[in-house]
Amino acid sequence: MTQLTKRERVDLALKGEAIDRVPVSAWRHFIDEERQPESLARVSLRHFFDYDWDWLKVNPRATYYAEAWGNRYDYEHYDSVLPRLIDGPINSPADLDKIKEISGTSGVFAEQLSLLRRIKLGIGGAHFLQTVFSPLSVLAFLVARPKTNSIEAATQAQVDGLRHYLSENPQGAHAALKNIAATLAKYSAATVEAGASGLFFAIVKLAREAVLTEAEYEEFGKPYDLEVLHAVQGAPFNLLHTCGPRIYFDTAIKYPVHALNWAAVGQHNPTVGEASHLTLQALVGGVDELGPLQYGSPDDVIKEARAAIAATGGRRFLLTPGCATNVNVPSANLHALRLAADLVPAVA
Repeated sequence: MTQLTKRERVDLALKGEAIDRVPVSAWRHFIDEERQPESLARVSLRHFFDYDWDWLKVNPRATYYAEAWGNRYDYEHYDSVLPRLIDGPINSPADLDKIKEISGTSGVFAEQLSLLRRIKLGIGGAHFLQTVFSPLSVLAFLVARPKTNSIEAATQAQVDGLRHYLSENPQGAHAALKNIAATLAKYSAATVEAGASGLFFAIVKLAREAVLTEAEYEEFGKPYDLEVLHAVQGAPFNLLHTCGPRIYFDTAIKYPVHALNWAAVGQHNPTVGEASHLTLQALVGGVDELGPLQYGSPDDVIKEARAAIAATGGRRFLLTPGCATNVNVPSANLHALRLAADLVPAVA
């Protein structure tokens, strides 16, 4: 089969059509470069070309959405990918009325749009997606007040804070989420205008068991997610990412997106093989970013990657980790992930 361009390969994979090989990609945070669009564009493109990925998932700093509504962070002190929270405007359920609809093209959003324009100039026609957190994920960042500067404490504070605020002031939560969604919808449309192929729309560890019930997510999550996604329905490549174990997969497959990315290995979620029988959306993942990719050998990575391709038949499948890799992931293992795609025959 004639060798395809990166964009052609992804487009055909999303449709389930014949391809020369399965598309492959991986992504990570770049802590030292993430506060300036120039430096983040440069390092993102270097990562893309060094590993010969087929598409680029843009990894902005994890806090930029919360910054848009007034959270302040100490960028000299990180734990994993999160800087230390200094303060924010939301300190009680009554404060939810402070979350107003704001411009989707100014402030930190303007910075991110500049980043996307720079990537567009350098990527050579391949697809790239901007990461946008779901409205409920943004609210979780705004209400979290971790007791210590650790990613574990921050994650737990997001869950605890969200449960408290939704329970104590559900009307205020709905009003805040409506304003966040309206803002993110405007911003998301602007990201496509700036050159992005669509969204990497991330629900951050919320749409899953032991965090919110399915009914709670249907009420406080899904309607606002759909408002944001509606703003980019004409984009060629929108992807839903939902984090964590025991996700509500039946909910995820009903979202109007081209592809799904989730932790498909060892987290009590459907495997990519199982998921291939549940939806016609393209499946993105198959490799455990905290398994062989981080701790194994290149041969271990290739074995896991080839098993994922075999489980799906390589059709409507894009080979990636289930989430961002660690910043110290072995380079040899990333090269092995890319190599694995070449070792499997074309998908007819």
